[in-house]
Amino acid sequence: MNPLLKPLVYFMLEVILAEAIFLYPAEKRNGFPLRYIAACMVCLVSAAVYPAASFAPGGLEIVKQLIQFLVMFAISVACMGFCFKLPITALVSSCVAGYAVEHIAFHVSKIARNYGFMRGIQFWRLSTRISSEIVLFPLIYLVFLSTVGYYAAQQQCYKKADMRFNLTSLVIIYLCIGLTRAAQYFGDGESITVSLYAISSCLMALTVQMVLSKAVELKAEKDSISLLWQEDRKQYELSKKTIDTINIKYHDLKHTLRGMNLPEEEAKAIKDAVRVYGSRVETGSEALDVLLTENALRLNEEGILLTYTGNGENLNFMSTMDIYSLFGNAVENAVEAVRQVKDPEKRVIDIVTERMGDMLNVTVTNFFDGTLRMEDGLPLTRKTEEEGFHGFGIKSMKLIAQKYGGSLEVSTKGDLFVLTIYLMKP
Repeated sequence: MNPLLKPLVYFMLEVILAEAIFLYPAEKRNGFPLRYIAACMVCLVSAAVYPAASFAPGGLEIVKQLIQFLVMFAISVACMGFCFKLPITALVSSCVAGYAVEHIAFHVSKIARNYGFMRGIQFWRLSTRISSEIVLFPLIYLVFLSTVGYYAAQQQCYKKADMRFNLTSLVIIYLCIGLTRAAQYFGDGESITVSLYAISSCLMALTVQMVLSKAVELKAEKDSISLLWQEDRKQYELSKKTIDTINIKYHDLKHTLRGMNLPEEEAKAIKDAVRVYGSRVETGSEALDVLLTENALRLNEEGILLTYTGNGENLNFMSTMDIYSLFGNAVENAVEAVRQVKDPEKRVIDIVTERMGDMLNVTVTNFFDGTLRMEDGLPLTRKTEEEGFHGFGIKSMKLIAQKYGGSLEVSTKGDLFVLTIYLMKP
């Protein structure tokens, strides 16, 4: 038999094409076209030279077939890793999903071949099985590409995954293959019930990969944001206490200076030097006062000007911690950008709150240098520290806005970045 006509070669080709349904949006390595062609050739040649396993019924043959499929799958994962720049967990996840789709397509074509319109069909010198797969696989793959594949691309499932879900899905698929081969051993392998079981198992594996993993990811993200909110509460209490202490010491120092017989110029120089520590911002919102005062002291030393326009009393329908977290994250993101700006006149962060009926608009404007990377309409952080919390600040603000029936939008005008938050007063 011509090695290129071995069923295993067609299986490998089908697996490669199925994996592409989930891998196509992922970042490609340099020289991707040549890499992909070479990878596909390696996969097909490996399948062609692999010792053929008998498909005759038998317990030992079932084990041989499972090992054969597992080896071919491992080769395909390695070859796709040669082409796509992905973490190993995400790579395996996409390939497992592709394997599930291939197995679904195999059993759909099997049903059509045994019970439907594909019965007895044959092209050229190919078997009925291969002929039916040539007709049906592209159609089935197209359906999955436009549904599950599109969902995976939108949710960026190709970027990260949990190895536990990968192993769970792979075990489901291989249990399915093993049991269907066992059914063949007992003489019931061509039953439509067996094929429907196989299709259901692979759909479950896809559900684990795409839906459950996303749910776990969202839960982990919410847990991280909750942790940030707890840290914000601690920071607020500490900042409030520190600012109160500074103001007390400032006023004590003023009284002390009055009792000292210092030359007028020297006394004035000392007062000017400590005046900044007695400057408390008063907006009408205690949480906003603490935040702006704290940041004004800090940013003054960096040559960054922080301004506020509006009436803080309009924020009083919000909880203290929501105000502190919302504005704290907005200011922190703006500071991150402004620190990169070299023009001293553009090292400015402007905050405006404006009430319009029951709606409150919060606008934070700042300049930025370089290129702003966006994802899902939101800017990506450029921080290099605080590993593990990247990007949660903007998501935290979005959750707070949604809590008050509002939304969050970002826009750019040249080198000007504008964050707008809409809040509804209950």
